[in-house]
Amino acid sequence: MSLAALLLSLQSTDQAYAVRRREFRDTSEKLEARGGLPELKEKAEKSRVRELEARVEHAKMEQELAQVKDRLSQLEERLYSGAITNVRELQAVETEHAAARRQYATLEQGLGPTLASAEEARRRHDDLGKQLADQEDAWKITEQQLSSDKNRLSKECDGISKKRSKEASGIPEDDLKFYESLMRRKSGMAVVKVERGVCQGCRVRLPLREVSKMRVSDGLISCSSCGRILLAE
Repeated sequence: MSLAALLLSLQSTDQAYAVRRREFRDTSEKLEARGGLPELKEKAEKSRVRELEARVEHAKMEQELAQVKDRLSQLEERLYSGAITNVRELQAVETEHAAARRQYATLEQGLGPTLASAEEARRRHDDLGKQLADQEDAWKITEQQLSSDKNRLSKECDGISKKRSKEASGIPEDDLKFYESLMRRKSGMAVVKVERGVCQGCRVRLPLREVSKMRVSDGLISCSSCGRILLAE
């Protein structure tokens, strides 16, 4: 087998290895991502905190409303009991009573929206909780499959790597370095066949002298157009 043919075989092995390595990395990344569970858990926790905050806000408003209501009752009792005989004191109590009524109206008006906000936060948290539970169940199955795929791909990569080492051992070091350099520069295709005088890497017809040289030479011949290693028909 010619040196170019050996390198073509090595290239097929390298390409297969690259595919398996990509699949291995993709599978590993999916396992690390855990089906988006960490992000969903974070969203669920944030929704739980928002629900608590909304309920605390509603409870505080209810408490404040109750306090203002008690204050109103006390003021009204003083106003209508007839115990106040001083005009200035009466005016001050009336002013305070009017302010308390306005405050009570404002609080009462805001009570509905805070309750609605708390209920919406609760529904959002419930929905995310259900979604999280469903996704966790689905992930258990997916994780098993991905773990199995990762183990299989790891073994395949090891097998291809050993095959690659064996194939590379029969290739001169300088030629191997040249091939590996081309693999990096030519997107994983360093060796190409010549069919009917045409380089299958760049689709350019080769000069006759280049084709003739390739047929008789024991060394590597590169395409004058794309620089890839040529394998004769």
